Amino acid sequence: GCWSVMYTAPFSGIDPSIEAVLRDLISEDDPYHYKHLRRFARTLQVFLDQKPSGVVLELGTSGVIPQALSVLAPDLEVRVTNFDPLLPKLHTYSIGGRDYDAYQIDLEKEFIPVPNEVFDWVLCCEVIEHMEIDPMFMLSEVNRVTKTGGSLLVTTPNAVSSRALTKMVAGIEPYFYMQYNKDRSYHRHNYEYSIHSLMQVVKAAGFDGSIWTEDNFEDSMPTVPDRLRKAGFNINHIGDNMITVARKVSGVVDRFPSTMYTD
Repeated sequence: GCWSVMYTAPFSGIDPSIEAVLRDLISEDDPYHYKHLRRFARTLQVFLDQKPSGVVLELGTSGVIPQALSVLAPDLEVRVTNFDPLLPKLHTYSIGGRDYDAYQIDLEKEFIPVPNEVFDWVLCCEVIEHMEIDPMFMLSEVNRVTKTGGSLLVTTPNAVSSRALTKMVAGIEPYFYMQYNKDRSYHRHNYEYSIHSLMQVVKAAGFDGSIWTEDNFEDSMPTVPDRLRKAGFNINHIGDNMITVARKVSGVVDRFPSTMYTD
């Protein structure tokens, strides 16, 4: 409906090599990934702009990022996690004619089966909002397996986007994807973050860096935010997608940050 409109220029400002790879990987016959073209493009653009090297772990992979990186950054060693109880804990994830070392784990309950400080990069793309009980378990494990000075890339929807503000003013719940699934799956969002809450959990996990918002899912809806600003409200950070690029600077600082946890 009117609240679900794909971003109209998914490859605006995107490196042509990234566009070519994604056009080859994702077609209109794959509606979920196709609707997320802009988000995948920007995630890859931001990641590759950091000139990454070494060993990379993608949490909760959908398969797109490893396939794209196999072409765009073939020297990276990419490993993944997925959640399928029918698979062994350690297995081979095969996609696009390439095999990846994979860990079948529940990120909120199970340790990543690797020693400390293995990864130069951890990618947590559209995962943290799905955590049901304990996102800091996952981020604490991310800290453990990331090398000191290594980096974390997080993307997640913004609960206070221009579209969310527009919904609230219209008397509609502001959520991005809180609907229940007809197949009874657990893929709905359980907690949708603002830039402030995401920054707090990333810092609590021992990482520090940059965080910003941009519109990567749907076109901006600026009318209501502009009217709120004219009325004197401080309205900013209203892109629908938040991106964090942060370096590991310490161990876990606060296992249960008070903004996210209660006794």
